[in-house]
Amino acid sequence: MNKQDKRDLFSEFKPVSRKEWEDLIRKDLKGVDYKKKLRWNTLEGVKPLPFYMSEDLDPNEIISIKTLRKSDSKNWARCVPINAPKPKEANGQIADAIKGGANSFRVTCDIRHSDGQIGGNMIGTQLQSQSDVDTLFQNLDMSGKTVLFESGMNTPAIQAMLLNSDIQPEQTLFSFDPFTYVAKHGRYPLEQQSLNNLLKQIDTPNSGKSFLADGLFYHSAGATIVQELGISLAIASEYLARSKDSAESIFFRLSAGPLYFPEIAKFRAARILWANLLDAYGLDTGTPAIIHTETTLQNQTVADPHNNILRATTETMAAVFGGVNSILIHPHDHLFENQNEFSSRIARNIHHIVDQESHLGEVSDPAAGSYYIEKLTEEIANEAWDFFKLIEKQGGFIKALKNRVIQSEVSAAKDQKLKAYATGKRTLVGTNNYPNSEEKLPDTVISTTFTDALPSTDNDVSIEFDALIASLSEALKQGATVGDLFHSYLNPQKVLLTTLEPFRAGELFEEIRKQTQLLDKKPIVQLIPVGNKKWRKLRESFAHNLLGCAGFEIQTSLGYNSISEAADNLSEKPGDIYVLCSSDTDYPGLVDEFSELFSNRGLLVIAGKPGENESAYRDAGIEHFIYTGINIPDFLQTMLDELEPSNYSS
Repeated sequence: MNKQDKRDLFSEFKPVSRKEWEDLIRKDLKGVDYKKKLRWNTLEGVKPLPFYMSEDLDPNEIISIKTLRKSDSKNWARCVPINAPKPKEANGQIADAIKGGANSFRVTCDIRHSDGQIGGNMIGTQLQSQSDVDTLFQNLDMSGKTVLFESGMNTPAIQAMLLNSDIQPEQTLFSFDPFTYVAKHGRYPLEQQSLNNLLKQIDTPNSGKSFLADGLFYHSAGATIVQELGISLAIASEYLARSKDSAESIFFRLSAGPLYFPEIAKFRAARILWANLLDAYGLDTGTPAIIHTETTLQNQTVADPHNNILRATTETMAAVFGGVNSILIHPHDHLFENQNEFSSRIARNIHHIVDQESHLGEVSDPAAGSYYIEKLTEEIANEAWDFFKLIEKQGGFIKALKNRVIQSEVSAAKDQKLKAYATGKRTLVGTNNYPNSEEKLPDTVISTTFTDALPSTDNDVSIEFDALIASLSEALKQGATVGDLFHSYLNPQKVLLTTLEPFRAGELFEEIRKQTQLLDKKPIVQLIPVGNKKWRKLRESFAHNLLGCAGFEIQTSLGYNSISEAADNLSEKPGDIYVLCSSDTDYPGLVDEFSELFSNRGLLVIAGKPGENESAYRDAGIEHFIYTGINIPDFLQTMLDELEPSNYSS
């Protein structure tokens, strides 16, 4: 080692104390307490400060995520969704994805049970018989490949099919989570005793995992980061409570959400929480958490959909920094287009860019040593553990569902998030801010997952439940179909519980846009900037953004010297909504004339909060005000409701 290598590279820099940093911040904030002013309300169960120092961390409390990961591989499985309904077509999708660099595949093959005599449906790739699974992997080299079967309660049949198959993936995962089934459907998939028996029989072939703790579903229903982790842990606890031997078969599915640093900390915290849970059960904490993650659909939008590529990229980066084992990136047009070559390739290439161009896969725990992320990891882990204990105090996950504890907590978080998006506190670029009002949205958001009925044969099939997988395997060899078999492992009980429903933030605004598109002619908004040049420009931009969210046609100008000049200039130009854009101090002298000259032309709006002048402005004829924090979808819906079709339709 030469002298330069030995030199302390920071020796020329004087250490900066916390007091010096805080004095500087206090000066910049003019004496305001930064812990109140700059504390970030993430709406995710934690409120981090803007900076942390080494003294904020207890060295004895920092756990090496690299150690908890227990893997020599610094890389992640590149998972792609396989949605083709026919097994042969799905086989082709897998082959193409392998050529494109993918090494993991999510194959949807779950069943939806129907009441009465109708039977049920299979969702996704139609793996309805033994020959279908054989066709799925025909002529494919599955060495080094992983398949996640999105099989849900249909897992027993898929496992039986794999038992009979000559070609199998090197690793298999199954989305078998009967507890989340209860949260989705409000009822048990089987009688309690039968469910416990089924759990003992679910197999874990090929170094795979069969017991899913599906935090992703609760995220999609509105859960915070803290709640998602706490619920996932509670589901894992349900498995362990029934059999401690299940630890090796459990894996987690978590969302890769929109908040970059908290998401990194979430994945790191998940490993700490899993180790804590194993320790609580007296098990070997060396069993690593296996974490599969998917980019969230919660913030994907139909409007300006190419923004979804950017969202997915940062979400993927957060997952990589967090050290997950597998990542599925949803194509940017997933919400309104069936799976296609272009968007699938773009999604795959995000993996390659993050790995091979950005080299983020070169380090086992790239976030280690960041005081901010280490502190966030600690806070999220502590809060999630407390939420887990709240569930356990109810008697476990199922009893917490029965008591509506989980539903009420998640619903409250969902309402907060919806409000944040509706008021613009959370931004969806192209949807609730900087919209392209001229863009035409697809008429409908299509379902990208095929669904078909479960046909049955005329054969008399008898299944021995106490030897379920072997019995199903034999029946499939004899030509039975899933339609013949599924009643043996899926028998939904009476509906008893309140369910959770997924949501997507952009829907609030997309519904408004679609209403506008159904009109014969778009409503025309005339922006009227008058008075103080700085304020009129700011409020003109604000009004343009806000009203553009509805897809209205926005007309503006460089500004007017007076209301009468604006009225003369617009006398021959159509308008349905007129928005006065000026300063708070100018409004009292402008409102009366604005109302007098424009009230007979359309709806009148003032850009700005009226404050103590609201009653005076309303007396003058102004009924609508737009300002930061207003519920944007509610306001836009009001505009559509109040506009008479005859005023703006052709």
